[in-house]
Amino acid sequence: MVFLQATIELRGAGLGDFLEIMGEAVPILEKQGMKLVCALIQRTGRLNTVIDLWQLDDFNHFDRALAVLAAHKDFERIKEVLDRTIERETLVFAAKAPYMR
Repeated sequence: MVFLQATIELRGAGLGDFLEIMGEAVPILEKQGMKLVCALIQRTGRLNTVIDLWQLDDFNHFDRALAVLAAHKDFERIKEVLDRTIERETLVFAAKAPYMR
């Protein structure tokens, strides 16, 4: 098992549209076995920043799930909103620390 932390910096007016479209994208990814462990909106620091933590089977799980999303009938609409709202996205793959319960 691996984790994926996505830190997503949104354009100023993009938060509402981003949250709405992710409500559609997350179930598509979860049907592929990705598990959204946590989704957070920063309240301090850079405003309009979202942090998602996903649990994956392995490093290749991410690519497999994205391929299914890209083939989905709603992908072009989802991609248009993401392209318009996301300013920067940083993806970090990580493993459990030994003290995690």
